[in-house]
Amino acid sequence: MRIEVEKLNEAGAPFAAVYAPDELPLEDELTRLVSEARLEGRASKWREQVRLRGKINASVEVRCDRCVAPVVFPVNAEFDVTYVPEEVLTTDAEATELQEDDLTFATYEGDELDLDELAREQLVLALPTRHLCREDCKGLCPTCGEDLNTQECHCERQEIDPRWAALAALKKSDK
Repeated sequence: MRIEVEKLNEAGAPFAAVYAPDELPLEDELTRLVSEARLEGRASKWREQVRLRGKINASVEVRCDRCVAPVVFPVNAEFDVTYVPEEVLTTDAEATELQEDDLTFATYEGDELDLDELAREQLVLALPTRHLCREDCKGLCPTCGEDLNTQECHCERQEIDPRWAALAALKKSDK
């Protein structure tokens, strides 16, 4: 869905979009929508800046960082994003050094804003940085790949501190 920038004013206009799970691919193949994503909010324009405020609701499936099991996270996030035309930000950036305030702006090209990209971005940003199926997840065995949450593996788990590995090699060579 797109918003035509020229039709916006300071009072703003409402927007809404609903994305089916297969309509909005996310960042990688291990992250996907498992429910409809509902995006709604208000778009307003002041001079060259376009401000989008609203919320997005969906359920996103990711893989556990330890055991690779699928984990579904509900996403209920609010956003407040300000866009400026790409040429305005690049012209200003060429003349002066980027300031911290400049990093709060996103850019758009042409006469339209792409809500699909906004929805994708907000979903990814709302996910936790660590994806765990549960806090006490034991993960996978580094040797055989067995899921340690479901059963014990029988791999030898003799961990040697890498700082002492050279001495262990000497000990083996003396035998």
